[in-house]
Amino acid sequence: MISGDALLKRLRALAARVPFDLAVQAGATAADFDRWPVPVPAEARELLGRLGGFAVPPVEFTLTGHPRQAGDHGLPHPHWLVTDDGGGGVTWVDIEADGRWGQVLMQYREGGLHVEADSLTHWLDRLIGTAEELVDETGFEEGVQPYADDFWDLLQLDGPDLPLHPAAELRGSPDPVVARLAERVPGGALIADLRGVLPGSRARFDRALRRYRLDRAVGGPVFAAVPSDD
Repeated sequence: MISGDALLKRLRALAARVPFDLAVQAGATAADFDRWPVPVPAEARELLGRLGGFAVPPVEFTLTGHPRQAGDHGLPHPHWLVTDDGGGGVTWVDIEADGRWGQVLMQYREGGLHVEADSLTHWLDRLIGTAEELVDETGFEEGVQPYADDFWDLLQLDGPDLPLHPAAELRGSPDPVVARLAERVPGGALIADLRGVLPGSRARFDRALRRYRLDRAVGGPVFAAVPSDD
């Protein structure tokens, strides 16, 4: 298992190798967790108790206390926001109704719903690994910005587009997770099943719907994009 302590040690080692300040934020306390609006399982407590966020200049990841945490962003509840791109796109941890923390997903303002990683620890492992790779391969003669550009290029995985189905067609599905969600949302909502898909997979709801809000099934990461005029 990837621990918060192991990730923190890698960040400190990385900070010693780069010519700019790799800021690391302190983790949350037990009192902080008690005040959070979402359940926090033991694995997430260990991770976020050690690491509250960090920066790979000029990109900053705020894992606890994100200033936009209380916002809605058209996302299903509960969720836990970990970063935003400043243009309306947000990255968040999908949380099951029973409190389990699942996939890390990115909702682009234009670009649909992307699967970033199977879990928050795997997402952070890839973030740090990408930075480590660039430190080994990229010179710093041109300053920080070329590093940041390469960072985003390497970080984003290119996976398949997932099939989208109108909710009306899935009512009565033999899959109870899908069927319950299809019954709950309007018939014109589009449904995508993210169970077991590889990181980099994406549900391009934006190609069919100008504006939408996400609804989530109970029992697994199956999402419906519900048309919205908000």
